[in-house]
Amino acid sequence: MNASNIVEYSQTLGVQARAAPGLMARASAATRSHALRRLAVLLRADLQGLQVDNQKDIERAVATGLAAPMVDRLKLTPRVIETVAQGCDQLASMPDVIGEI
Repeated sequence: MNASNIVEYSQTLGVQARAAPGLMARASAATRSHALRRLAVLLRADLQGLQVDNQKDIERAVATGLAAPMVDRLKLTPRVIETVAQGCDQLASMPDVIGEI
């Protein structure tokens, strides 16, 4: 992947990330819960892949001179990934409050 592709890919991801909250807000509670549970499954299923990609991110951060405490915050250990997955499961189990506030 060259620099031009990376920029284009990053911009596409940014557009999708900005659109996601609106899509999720309009989705049914069941759809949101399903998406969160599926995310938890995917996080657990690709633990090794996430760690390999995370290591690349850490190496790039170190190479660009990012401060050590910031680099440390980037680290996705199995425990961190499991905590995120558990958070997704917990959110999926909570009562739906979107639109009530």
